[in-house]
Amino acid sequence: MVVTAGAWVLKLFPHLGVDLKTYRTAVVYLDPPAEFAEAWAMAPVILDVGGKTDGYIIPPSGDGGLKFGSGLHKRPHDDADVQREPAEGEGETIRDLFAPPFLRLAEYQVRQTVTCAYTFTEDQRFYAAEFGRCVAVSACSGHGYKFGAAVGRRVARFVNDQNFAALQSWLRADP
Repeated sequence: MVVTAGAWVLKLFPHLGVDLKTYRTAVVYLDPPAEFAEAWAMAPVILDVGGKTDGYIIPPSGDGGLKFGSGLHKRPHDDADVQREPAEGEGETIRDLFAPPFLRLAEYQVRQTVTCAYTFTEDQRFYAAEFGRCVAVSACSGHGYKFGAAVGRRVARFVNDQNFAALQSWLRADP
């Protein structure tokens, strides 16, 4: 059995709490000032803003606004289902983490604030644990979304070859 329950894995297997911790975080979708809208629409994804922000920016696409997220905004929480509603002013707090390097952020209007729950290892790498005929896999934060297909293929290989050491080494990007 393969379990990929994300932040809820500790509800199923509390003993994995030795290696995994659940965090609650949020991202904010913004509407930039009109004179910047075209530039942001043409901008690339910014994976590392730099400085103390620990942030990333995803330009608007489809119906989504300009997305700002910061690793500084995550907080440990024992229950992935608690505090899922954004707090008053939380979007502005996240937005303001990006000043500097960005100027005039107060002019960026908060369109929506969305909360998320993730599990992380202490070193923020992907994780797998094997017990009995079960393997639990945790992809830790948005990296699970970005690399989900690759992780899925590697886990499928494990199902076929049962080489847990190879799976774990690949997930942790061991040299």
